[in-house]
Amino acid sequence: MVILGIHDGHNCGASVINDGEIVASVCEERITRKKNDVGYPKLSIENVLEISKINANDLSYVVYASNFMHSPEHLKNIEPWYKVGISDQERDKSITDDYHKKIFDIRKKERIDNVVSHLNINKEKIKFVEHHTAHLAAAYYTNPYYKNNKDFLGFTCDGAGDNLSATVSICKNNTIERISESSRDCSLGKIYSRVTMLMGMTPWEHEFKLMGMAPYADTKRVSSKIDVLRKILGVNKDSLEFELKSELSMNFIYEYLRDEFEGVRFDVIAATVQKFTEELLVEWVTAAIKKTGINNIVCGGGVFMNVKANMLLSNIDSLERIYVVPSSGDESLSFGAPLYSFYNEDKNDSFLGKSNFNNLYLGGDYSLDSEIDAIKNINKNDINIVKTNNIEKSLAKLLSEDKVVARCCGKMEWGARSLGNRSILCSANDFYNIDKINKLVKIRDFWMPFAPSILYERAADYFVDNGKSDARFMAFSYKTHDKYRKDLLAACHPRDYTVRPQLVTKESNASYYNLISEFEKITDRGVLLNTSFNLHGEPIVYTPQDAISVFLRSGIEVLALNNHILIKK
Repeated sequence: MVILGIHDGHNCGASVINDGEIVASVCEERITRKKNDVGYPKLSIENVLEISKINANDLSYVVYASNFMHSPEHLKNIEPWYKVGISDQERDKSITDDYHKKIFDIRKKERIDNVVSHLNINKEKIKFVEHHTAHLAAAYYTNPYYKNNKDFLGFTCDGAGDNLSATVSICKNNTIERISESSRDCSLGKIYSRVTMLMGMTPWEHEFKLMGMAPYADTKRVSSKIDVLRKILGVNKDSLEFELKSELSMNFIYEYLRDEFEGVRFDVIAATVQKFTEELLVEWVTAAIKKTGINNIVCGGGVFMNVKANMLLSNIDSLERIYVVPSSGDESLSFGAPLYSFYNEDKNDSFLGKSNFNNLYLGGDYSLDSEIDAIKNINKNDINIVKTNNIEKSLAKLLSEDKVVARCCGKMEWGARSLGNRSILCSANDFYNIDKINKLVKIRDFWMPFAPSILYERAADYFVDNGKSDARFMAFSYKTHDKYRKDLLAACHPRDYTVRPQLVTKESNASYYNLISEFEKITDRGVLLNTSFNLHGEPIVYTPQDAISVFLRSGIEVLALNNHILIKK
């Protein structure tokens, strides 16, 4: 059974599921080159079908994530419905159910028509999966611990989708049974996104900047302001719902936040919303474990992109295992929706375990001809082009000499994190390399940390792992060990020395594993600084042409394209 999954909201994209296996998944932004692109993902649909060698006529179903999705125009212009307050909340109550149903029906028809006109398939083949169900399916069915045949407690938490902002479910025997849901009015995610806008940053994109800024704040000042948030939202430990503490809906809190945080230092604001988020998530999950007796959990939804909060969740005493689906924002919906349809609606129990993530390299690869075509017009007077049969050894030597190396090799990784195949790399032991990369290409905010790629066998040397979480995909933060911290100074948070690692195994990515291993032979350090291969404000590169474009427009010194190395003179 072959299913096409579509997410047509912000950071839209498409996936192909073949008998339970995710064979391709691509976000539209990688092709259009528009960061966090929104709307019907025409190009990524075509791309994943091409990668999968599937014709549209061969599709068993097309499955949309979310029963309702706002129009692209609405999603591109969020400021009018973000910067609102209590008076707007009163006006919102006057909107009738009939009006909402009318908009719902119009959008459903538009979404069906998009698929029918694009792929020329029967509309009877088009299904819809509710937003939070798709989020949880993305986590439950890709969970590497799934094979243990245990019951799991499933959590979703985000800004909102299909009128909900959070759910708790029991996942067992291939099914999902929801036991609690929180309305969009009680959204923890909306608080974080509104504070992001309040601080002059872009919601749905820059929340991680607040998380990175939070450790710099004075804890006493944070303690003095956290009641601003505690008195508007809390957790009901019996119903497992988030609940309002005042009459103010989280959809309309911008003016309240603006008034309460006026004159407060920027780092204190960031730390306050971060601490509050951590506090509520830990309280919520702890209560659910106690109520159900299930201590293995899986998590999906954009709030779980918060790696610091995830670290604290993994430290809950009563918890045995936690799995957060990599890149847990709405980009994961494009495979969550078809996975739910495949396993839950079509009862394909015999395929259990096929959806487990062994790696995230779900995008396209490029042939040698494409590689050669991309480099043929480069000015040879400015750049040396070398072809090598042992590119990992050659790159390791350059990295040991403190060169900044961009790597565009093999299949593109899916999701928000670069995992070696579309990455900028350098030695992680020199703190100056943070400034060097920022000047050459990234122009990141000064407080933001980079991340490390670490050989699986060296994990215990570099960070403290309690054995409850999965460190392969940069979904968690960890505290570092004092002894080897010098090896990754440029890849941990400068304030609290935590890291957001990618553990690299030979099975998941042999070429990248060999590169770090060759680097270790030279330096005795089994770690590299790894940041996404893109210019500031642009999506991560996809094709060799994208890679060369960034290489030529930046100060990157070395570019690896599969077996070709390009070195600026």
